[in-house]
Amino acid sequence: MKINRIIFLLIMTIILKSCSTQRVSTIVGCDYNEKQNQTDYFVLPFGSVSLPGKWEKSSYNSSSRQQFFLNRDSITTAIAFGQCNNFEFNSDRSKVGYGFVKSYYNWEKQYFSENLGLEVNLIEADSLKNIIIFNVRGIYNTDKIDNVLLFGETNCKVSSFSVLETPKWTMELMVDFLKDIYFHKKYTTKI
Repeated sequence: MKINRIIFLLIMTIILKSCSTQRVSTIVGCDYNEKQNQTDYFVLPFGSVSLPGKWEKSSYNSSSRQQFFLNRDSITTAIAFGQCNNFEFNSDRSKVGYGFVKSYYNWEKQYFSENLGLEVNLIEADSLKNIIIFNVRGIYNTDKIDNVLLFGETNCKVSSFSVLETPKWTMELMVDFLKDIYFHKKYTTKI
């Protein structure tokens, strides 16, 4: 009788454990390093980025996990980190690498074009580096939208960076900025 109880408890423990959702604790931080003149932002264990110059945290979008930053020139950038299996199109974690990035781009493209009526243009796709860069533009609720976004994935860790519409930066400067911060390069072009 005692062995039956132990076996029952063991089976119930296994069943309950398999039904529980996997949650990952994160550590989030942001700090301006005056000596290096950069703002470091991290969401551990998913990713980190160093933004050149001083950027202030502004709003946070909890549904997209995007943290928005604003610099002294009123340039706005948004950064999000996460896991590849936290997306509805990849809950089974079957898509990784460039396959994930391409699916992420198609998912966002459909949302922007069908739900918001915006135009989506592919700028760069690199299957070796697992990134896609694209532009979203148009008018939404009387607001002019002309944003550049970069999606990247490595080992099921997803990074999403964007620069929001600004007349102060050219498209080329926005693309270079996003690539430089994604690949953790020191930004050399004067902002």
